[in-house]
Amino acid sequence: MTGAATYYERRLGSDAYHASRSRRARLVYALCAERLASADHVVDLGAGTGLVRDELEALSGRSIVGIEIDARFIESPERMAVGDLLALPLADGALDFGLANHVYEHVADLERFFAELARVLAPDGVVYLTAGNRFAPIEPHYRIPTLSWWPRPMAERILRWSGRGESYDDIRFATHRTLVRAAARNALAMDDVTADVLRTQIGRYESPLGRSAGRLAGLLPDTALRPLLVAASPQWFFFVRRRGS
Repeated sequence: MTGAATYYERRLGSDAYHASRSRRARLVYALCAERLASADHVVDLGAGTGLVRDELEALSGRSIVGIEIDARFIESPERMAVGDLLALPLADGALDFGLANHVYEHVADLERFFAELARVLAPDGVVYLTAGNRFAPIEPHYRIPTLSWWPRPMAERILRWSGRGESYDDIRFATHRTLVRAAARNALAMDDVTADVLRTQIGRYESPLGRSAGRLAGLLPDTALRPLLVAASPQWFFFVRRRGS
């Protein structure tokens, strides 16, 4: 990387970040082991450093191709391709199983992102998609409370005041409704499994506060829990598929 590294770039190189990628991979594997084993082709869409993909390969015993637009961030280059999620280097209907792990907020055009997923998904293909909530209390990249809540000009001022960065131009968090509706316009269904993840995988959550809140929320009945998670969960877990499949 050229010039002074931003707060976010420094985080990517830290031991704590590397440890968090290992925890993230184990959560993904717990949820997706069966699909990883059965799919003919698995692609990590927006693979970032490649660390999660490497850990998943070790856990699953299979090869996973990663696609990442910014070559500067790639730490593990084997089976990694530089490519744009808005113009995926995949043939129509070629993707059996994809991973889109906390990446949607980095794409410039959410509508086109879902259109590309719809184009490359096989008829029975699925994408595991994790998505941060625009109204999460702590913004996950810069660790600043409410940063993603604000209109972009104000968010950039807050970011500069914090000394952690200059531009918030490349991060675009959305609401649950925005995500689901954008997918639906492109003939995709978003199966929200956040409540199931909360109940079965809460011990794998990174934040002690999140684990405590999750255990408390997990005591609620489904009729109360699911609407609460739609509105207030810092992140959501989806399996994305073609509508009607």
